[in-house]
Amino acid sequence: MHTKTPATLESKIERLVHEHMVEQQRLVKAAVERAFSVLAPAPSVAMQRQGTRVRRSSGAVANLAKRLLDAVQACPGETMTVIAAHVGEKPRALHRPMMRLKHEGRVRSAGERNATRYFPMGGKAT
Repeated sequence: MHTKTPATLESKIERLVHEHMVEQQRLVKAAVERAFSVLAPAPSVAMQRQGTRVRRSSGAVANLAKRLLDAVQACPGETMTVIAAHVGEKPRALHRPMMRLKHEGRVRSAGERNATRYFPMGGKAT
């Protein structure tokens, strides 16, 4: 029977342990890189988000308020979602014009949050 010397066995074991450690370090490094790449958005996405808000002029808000008032008169007692569909805008874009109409006394609201309904009033004309 052929037996190996202890020095030969020791060198083979050391080599296997070293290869195993190198492979484990590579796997850990790859896992850490994947984890951090998910957390941080790509620079192109961050750059796209900057400057997306555009401030509307008072004339644009007034024009949108007129269209909004026409929509409220066409379907009184509806929610902002329904009215926004008639105007052709998103409900969030109509918040400022609606506040303007309410302040002028041309529209009144009843309800809270998503259940708010809007009604035309016989207020002063601008």
